[in-house]
Amino acid sequence: MQLARTVARNSAVTMAAQIAIKLLSFIFTVLIVRRLGASDYGQYAAVAAFGSMFLFVGDLGLSPYLVRELARLRDKPDGHEQVRRLYGTVLWLKLGLSLVGVCLMLVVAWLTGRPLVMIGALALNALGMLLYAVQGTSDAVLAGYERLDLSAGAKVAYQIAFVTLGGAVLFMGLGYYGLIYATLAAIVLLTALCWRVTTRLGVLPARPEWARWPILVRAALPFGVVAFALGLSYRFDSVLLNIFHGDAVTGYYNAAYNLVFSTAFLSNAINSALYPSLSRQAANDPASVPKVYGRVIRYLLLIGLPIAVGASFLADRLIPFLFDAGYEPSIQALRIVIWVVPLMFISEFLGYAVIIGGHERRVARSVLLSTGLNVAINLALVPRYGLLAAATMTVVTEMVLVGQYLWILRAQLTHVEWGHALVRPAAAALLMGCVVLLLHDLPVLACVAAGVITYGVLLLALGVVGPEEWRFVRGLRRAAPTVEGGAA
Repeated sequence: MQLARTVARNSAVTMAAQIAIKLLSFIFTVLIVRRLGASDYGQYAAVAAFGSMFLFVGDLGLSPYLVRELARLRDKPDGHEQVRRLYGTVLWLKLGLSLVGVCLMLVVAWLTGRPLVMIGALALNALGMLLYAVQGTSDAVLAGYERLDLSAGAKVAYQIAFVTLGGAVLFMGLGYYGLIYATLAAIVLLTALCWRVTTRLGVLPARPEWARWPILVRAALPFGVVAFALGLSYRFDSVLLNIFHGDAVTGYYNAAYNLVFSTAFLSNAINSALYPSLSRQAANDPASVPKVYGRVIRYLLLIGLPIAVGASFLADRLIPFLFDAGYEPSIQALRIVIWVVPLMFISEFLGYAVIIGGHERRVARSVLLSTGLNVAINLALVPRYGLLAAATMTVVTEMVLVGQYLWILRAQLTHVEWGHALVRPAAAALLMGCVVLLLHDLPVLACVAAGVITYGVLLLALGVVGPEEWRFVRGLRRAAPTVEGGAA
């Protein structure tokens, strides 16, 4: 029950923190979209999309690699000293890589003819990349020690700081440059807090071992390839839209796109809690790990499917409710791109499952294939068909990725009852969608509430959830420990 206990604590605390963070982020994103308008918001989104494609250079997969290695090392007799040496070496390596990433980003922005106002914004974002080198390494240490609860508070503080400062600069009329300054100030706070809680665990970086840099880069590179490919597939469409269709269309697309990806915290809280715990479990008792997969897949689909159905059916009500009538082109984009939600939930977990098995190179190949397809078809279709092509390719890319992961893990997933995990939740979600359509003309919040209640009743009626889930939750509650300062 140790695995369940640790995952329960990390999932619960992380989920609570993520809910707080995403609620603040969601409300503030709506404010940004309303305040900036489609054109300025599109330029702001383009800056974020362009910069995010170079974040992988500053990490090269070192963060997820560090999480897995620390989870394996910390229980060894000399584990603490090995952790300190690895921590210090990775920290300085990431600082050096971040400098390289900053230089590459600015050079590519200049070579591709980005306007000076955008290059200036990217230069400000570059400071954040350097801060993230420190914050990301400290956060990876906390994850490796399975203390996601400690990093959660720092992230909530970051979001509060960003929303407070960002709201002030918006009302002062400082535009998206003001938002970038607010982001930098919040990142400074986040970095300081993550460093502090790491040192409170007694984990301080040792002197870097420069000779290990090439070895670490080679070992982490598959993770880096995955990060690069995912970042490219998620952001390349926004960059293309900005180049071929301008700021306004980019704003319409990202208004819908960011609504979709604001739901990622639901799966990320579960998956990020499972990753270090399952990595340690795989090292100690590998035969028990596949038993977890079927249950996790079912729960992720239970969450993701109703979101996709409900948002697709209510898109014409949600967009005007959240933004305004000027964002009408976002409605069709939302109806398409929302279907990435259940696929994204599953692909994240399956990717972790493959990595836990030590097959990160197969993850890298899978992501490269799906991203290559994404880039090629986006290049062919986005210049002509705009945001609808971008939305469609986002869903297709995730379908291809999930299909590859299912094939790789086919031996471990033989016990999954797909009728229980997929067919029944899908039926409940579609029936819920029919009810939502019947109530379509009611106020938006009333439609959402009716959909939630209907879906819950249908899950019970169809036997998707029942005594087994209740026993599982009660078992986790009984096993949940008192949170202390030390590692679990």
